[in-house]
Amino acid sequence: MTTERLFVAAEIPRKIVEEIIKRRDGVFGDSKIRWEPKEKLHLTLKFLGETDTAKIPGIKTAIKKAISGVQEVPTAFTRFGVFYRNGQPKILWAGFEATEELLNLHFKIEKELENLGFERERRKYKPHLTLSRLKGYEDINKIRELGKLEFEKKDFNIDKIILFKSELKPTGSVYYKIESFELKNQEE
Repeated sequence: MTTERLFVAAEIPRKIVEEIIKRRDGVFGDSKIRWEPKEKLHLTLKFLGETDTAKIPGIKTAIKKAISGVQEVPTAFTRFGVFYRNGQPKILWAGFEATEELLNLHFKIEKELENLGFERERRKYKPHLTLSRLKGYEDINKIRELGKLEFEKKDFNIDKIILFKSELKPTGSVYYKIESFELKNQEE
C-alpha cells in the first residue's frame, strides 16, 4: 500500500495573505522567526494524514459532493493569536471569522470524508492559518504584541478548495496541489 500525507484546504486570496504578512512584519520587523513561506499559507478544512493513495479518487468525489451548490464562502481576517502546549507558545496564527457559511462548508467536508472512514475532528473548528511553528527562542513580548494588535477586519470570499499532498523533508514540509475545486457556479 502506498500512502501520501493529505489535507483539504481553502485558498486564501493573495491580497489577504499580503495584508497578513504586512501586519505581522509591522510588529516583528526583521526578526529571527522562521515564517511559513507565503505559498504555504492556507486555511485547513480537514487534515487527513497518511492516506492510502487508492482512496484519492473517493476523496475527490467526497469533496465535490460536499461543495455541490456552495457558492463563494464569506469570511474575514480578524486577528492574530497563539496556540499553547504545556503553557508554552507553539503556533503563531492568523485567525478568520467563523461565519455560518464557513462552518457549514467545514461540516459538509467533515461529513463526506467521515463517510469514507476518516475520523471526525473532535476539537471545535477554529479557522486559522499557521504563520510560524515556534521553537522557544522567539521574543515573547513581540508575540503578545501581535496578539493584541487591533485592526479593521478584512473581508474576503473563499472561492477555491484544494486537496493537497504534504511531503515532509529535512528543511520542512512541501505542499503539492493534487486537485483544485472551484466554489463559483456549482450546480445544485
